[in-house]
Amino acid sequence: MLFPEFIKAESNKVAVVDLQKILNESSKGREAVKLLEAEFEKRKKSLDAKEEELKKLEEEITKRSSLWSDKIKQEKEDEFDKKVKDFRRMQTDLKDEFQRKNKNFTDKILMDIIELVKSVGEEEKFSIIMEKQNAIFTSSSIDITDKVIKLYDNTSKSKNNNK
Repeated sequence: MLFPEFIKAESNKVAVVDLQKILNESSKGREAVKLLEAEFEKRKKSLDAKEEELKKLEEEITKRSSLWSDKIKQEKEDEFDKKVKDFRRMQTDLKDEFQRKNKNFTDKILMDIIELVKSVGEEEKFSIIMEKQNAIFTSSSIDITDKVIKLYDNTSKSKNNNK
């Protein structure tokens, strides 16, 4: 067979863990998402208001441009173009900041999860624990993701109770 020797040995235990599932389903992961969404909700509303303002200005230009002189029409179009550029810049900035903060939250949580997975591996004498996404096939019998979620949630609760 083509299996590495460490997998053939009966004394060796193998497991997989789905880190993305832990991030999405653990209480700390869900809490991080809520905090992030709440932080950005106000700024998104501000962006939505600017978008509405742009739509109104565009409607005004479309409806009234035939009544305006060339100079006023040009001024309104220039104003619109400037506001569109500002809007797009704000949109990009918000998206970039959201992604940066999301990565920071995720990285912190992942570090904790990886340490927890290592300790589970040592306690339960696993030879290897792989990330599930890196395996072509895994049996559900070797998936310890749900166990890690429970442990992580309990660890998070006990840390919060100790504060």
